[in-house]
Amino acid sequence: MPVKKHFINRGIQQTLIEEFLGTELDNSGYAGCELQKTPMGTRITIRTSRPGIVIGRRGARVKELTEAVKDKFNINVPTIDVETVEVPELNPQIQAERIAFAIQKGQNYRRATYSILRRIIKAGARGVEVHISGKVTSQRARHQVFRAGVISKCGTPADEGVDAGVTHLTMKSGVLGIRVKIMPISYQMPDEVKIIEGIFDRKEEEKKEVKPVDEFYNKDEIVEEEIPDEEEEDELFDDTDDAEEATVLSNDDDEVKKEEEEEN
Repeated sequence: MPVKKHFINRGIQQTLIEEFLGTELDNSGYAGCELQKTPMGTRITIRTSRPGIVIGRRGARVKELTEAVKDKFNINVPTIDVETVEVPELNPQIQAERIAFAIQKGQNYRRATYSILRRIIKAGARGVEVHISGKVTSQRARHQVFRAGVISKCGTPADEGVDAGVTHLTMKSGVLGIRVKIMPISYQMPDEVKIIEGIFDRKEEEKKEVKPVDEFYNKDEIVEEEIPDEEEEDELFDDTDDAEEATVLSNDDDEVKKEEEEEN
C-alpha cells in the first residue's frame, strides 16, 4: 500500500471511530479520542469529563465499546483507556455538548448559551465564541453568534491558541449545528510582555552587596617599607660595587690561568 493511501485510510478510520464514540457516549462529557498503534494491538484513549459513565459498572460499558469497535472497524486487539479531562469548562467539545443537551431538554438557547459563556470565562478563558445555526425559533434557518472576552480571528494565535468543538442536535424542526471556540488565558499573545516580579529589587540588592576596592585587602597584612637614608643608600651602592669588582677579578684570574696552561 502506498504511504499516502495508508495515512489517508488511517485518518478516515480515526474520524469514523470518533463519530461512533460520540454517538455512543452521548451526554457523558465525551471530548474526543486518540488512536495509537502498539505491538499488542491498537490503543484507543477516550477523553471525558465523566469517566464513571464511560467505564460503567465493573467495566461493562468499556467492554461493550471494545467489542463494538472491533467488529465494526475490523481492529485487531483494541484496548480502550479512559482519560479524565481536568478542566472541562475549557474544553470546547464538552461545552458544545452541554449546550446541545440543554436545548434538547427544552431550555431556551439564549439562556443555555449565556450560562455556558459565564462558566467558561470564570474558569479562566481569555475569550469564547459560540455559533448556533439552524431553525432555532422559527421555520426559517438563521445563524446566531454569542461572544465573550477576546478571541483571535486570524494569524498564528487563531491557529495555535484557539480550540474548537462541533456537535449537532436533531430537533423536530431540523438539525442544529453548535460550534464553540475557546481561547485560554494561558496562551501568550505575541504582543504581550511579562515582567518578572522582583527582578529590579534583586539588582539593587546585588549593588548593595558589592564591596569597595579597599575592603578586598586586609589592612593588617599590608607592611609598609621604610625608605632608607642617603648614607645607607651610599653604603648599599659601595657594597654592590665591591661585589662587582670581586667577580670581575675572579674572572680575570681564571682567564690568566687558562692562557698559562695553553702555553705550557
